[in-house]
Amino acid sequence: MKPAVRLVTEGPVSLRLVERKDIDMLLRWRNRDDARVWFKHSDVIPRADHLRWFEDYLERDDDFMFVAECSGIAVAQAAVYRVEPVRRQAEIGRFLAAPGMSGQGYVAKACAALLEWCARDLGLQYVYLDVKSENARAIHVYSRAGFLEESRSAGMVRMGLALRKPAGTV
Repeated sequence: MKPAVRLVTEGPVSLRLVERKDIDMLLRWRNRDDARVWFKHSDVIPRADHLRWFEDYLERDDDFMFVAECSGIAVAQAAVYRVEPVRRQAEIGRFLAAPGMSGQGYVAKACAALLEWCARDLGLQYVYLDVKSENARAIHVYSRAGFLEESRSAGMVRMGLALRKPAGTV
């Protein structure tokens, strides 16, 4: 069962866990031709499959999907998953700007807020992600967030980041 998560903020952007009311909106975002090409699995996702994913997601305690909002408007999505509490690491990703919101820094702010939450609330020390090697825009955002390229394989770049403990934590 999904544990409760407190609101996460980075400047004007706040992250909240995905709710049932978000299902159709997120599916529309993800299935856009200009968005899905950047995902590992870029096929159009049928609604029935998306609903099954959401029901499974609700039961997982190692997968946290967020909607990023600015002034109450959904502007992006972000996630941390495959959380390994013993190894204190996880994968992050599923970053996607809402239609018309690309290039405004919302994904970068969502990434920063997510990294802060991963360190502070999950106690993670390391996060990683995979990005398509031709996705220069995303690689730039991740590099600015502190991620370093670790490897390349089959058109994908693996990037990792050692997390610092947030100020005021022991």
